[in-house]
Amino acid sequence: METMAKTRSSGFDHRDLGWHRLCGALVGIQAGLVLATAPFYARMGVQVHWATALPMAGVCGFMIVGWAYYATSRTTPVERRMAEALLLFALLSTLSLIFPPAQYLALALRRPLIDATLYRADRWLGVDVQACAAWTWQHPAIHQLLVRAYFTLRWQWLLIVPALAVLNQRKALWEYAFHFHVCLVITLVCFALFPAASAFQYLGFESAVSQGTFITHFEGGRAGTLGPLDFGAMEGLISMPSFHVAGALMVTWAVRRTWLLWPLIVVNTLLSASTFLTGAHYMVDTIGAFVMVVGSGYLWRRWGARLLDKPARRIAALAAAA
Repeated sequence: METMAKTRSSGFDHRDLGWHRLCGALVGIQAGLVLATAPFYARMGVQVHWATALPMAGVCGFMIVGWAYYATSRTTPVERRMAEALLLFALLSTLSLIFPPAQYLALALRRPLIDATLYRADRWLGVDVQACAAWTWQHPAIHQLLVRAYFTLRWQWLLIVPALAVLNQRKALWEYAFHFHVCLVITLVCFALFPAASAFQYLGFESAVSQGTFITHFEGGRAGTLGPLDFGAMEGLISMPSFHVAGALMVTWAVRRTWLLWPLIVVNTLLSASTFLTGAHYMVDTIGAFVMVVGSGYLWRRWGARLLDKPARRIAALAAAA
């Protein structure tokens, strides 16, 4: 009781520790995704070994418990940042329990593929991703550089939240979380309505990034022959827009006020180029990702930032006074 009284007398409340209107909106987005997808797994014949999600669910639960501990008993600026980072990490981790199986549900709708349209758009732009992949195969050093850049995204997603927390970039953290949620929903809806098999399948060439698992899951998912899915074995299935590129753009934008900006510009320029130079994506997938992130930025200014601004201003003033 004494600690809580101290917290109230210092002007802090749950909003200063991450539980504010924006956080509630993101939880609402996740709840909407669950409600929109959960009833249809059995109906669409998509089998998931839900028990394989327990380790990640346990991690999310551990972070929520950590947040609750700091939120109810700690008041120093560092502890408040730690509490908020734990809550935000839990939010993003929860998406990894919702989104991967939802891709397979969208695939099971068996909507007509749009690869022919994407291929024509690429040719109109003067880009031939099959020729790009062939060129990449012919240059082993460039091939290795592009593949390594392509797979840095998982590490960027893992490290961006603690990095921004340490650098005290609170608003950037929540803006990143907002873009992640919004772009994920847009990507999933686009995939459900306008799926694409990707350039390497449509044109019949070997991507310079290994795609064997993707092909098995994509074809099996559309045919209904894939069988039960484990969370650890699920594959990213979406071509247009490229969430790989969107994720790189979100991370780079989130660190724009820190020293991490220029290193990430270099890495993520290579990552974005790798998506079509390796033949993993059409060039227009990359353009689509850019348009999507710009649109999410507009929504952030019109809606997301307004849900955060008041508590952000308050905690900044209190931190300056501490």
